[in-house]
Amino acid sequence: MNGMYDSSLFQRIDAQCQPLLRYLHKLTGIRYTAVAVAGGTYELSPIHGERVHASHEQLANAEVWQKLV
Repeated sequence: MNGMYDSSLFQRIDAQCQPLLRYLHKLTGIRYTAVAVAGGTYELSPIHGERVHASHEQLANAEVWQKLV
C-alpha cells in the first residue's frame, strides 16, 4: 500500500467498516474493541483509558482474553 492507504486516518475509517471485534481482559474486567490491525497486532480501545496493543497469539490466550460476540 502507499499514499493515503498508509495513513492512520484511512486505517481507522477502514476498521470502522469491518465488523467490530470485542475482547474482555479477564484479569481486569475491561472490555476492548479492536480498532486497527497491522502486522498481526491489534490496537485495542477501551471505553475509557489508554489503548493497548496485543498480538493474535496473545488474544488467543483464553486465561487472559475472552472474545465477545
